Amino acid sequence: MGKMLSVMSISIDSLAFKNVSVAVGEQVILKELTLTLDAGKIYTILGPSGTGKSTLLRVVAGLQNIAAGEIELAGQPYKASHHLIGLVPQNYGLLPWQTAWQAVTMAVKISQKKKRLSSDDLAEIDRLFSAMEISELKQAYPNQMSGGQQQRVSITRAFAIKGDFLLMDEPFSSLDAFTREKAQSLFRETWQRDPKTTLFITHDIEEALLLGQKIILMTGQPGQILTVVDNPLGCEGELVERREHPDFYLAVQTLRRELASR
Repeated sequence: MGKMLSVMSISIDSLAFKNVSVAVGEQVILKELTLTLDAGKIYTILGPSGTGKSTLLRVVAGLQNIAAGEIELAGQPYKASHHLIGLVPQNYGLLPWQTAWQAVTMAVKISQKKKRLSSDDLAEIDRLFSAMEISELKQAYPNQMSGGQQQRVSITRAFAIKGDFLLMDEPFSSLDAFTREKAQSLFRETWQRDPKTTLFITHDIEEALLLGQKIILMTGQPGQILTVVDNPLGCEGELVERREHPDFYLAVQTLRRELASR
């Protein structure tokens, strides 16, 4: 997990980006991005490929420097190294020589700077395995798991470190429809037990509406924030209820038109 499991955890408040630009060599990836992330909310991020969505996550994780602008947390300069940050990448990020249990427990040991986990630590990890319905996979290696199972292990690891931020980069994009819906529900149920500021990239408008409390629309190359909208469906209810909400289809079409118009 490297730099994403850092040395300490402090209380957090709103994270504010002020005219932030990011460049890689001569190429500007994000341009004058201004955005405020309220603590303890799920922000789903929508936008075409190439608009800098993954770069935004890398900035929060401390894996990408900014070229201009400021990032503040509760009015103070933001330093990613002062926070525990859970990252769920597209490729799951599991090591082939670690079992599912080893992957999660090792991440917790590193994040908490412990040589040995306490019985309470182990009980909490076991609870997360149960909540994500992967208890039978504790001794399984990545090549013994399906993509959906690997993804749930990756999400379990991110929750287990009890970070200040949870960053998810299209975590369910490679799953079939049934597995995807199950993973979405498990993620939301687990998040509700321990809410944390979450950035969740998706190309699926329906998924953005199902999981996000606020929806960030990005556009352009270099990428900019088009708008941030409150989820018109609200934040309550089971996912199946949200899918069946009378305004769900209308909300999907509204977001699709907004993105297509840019």
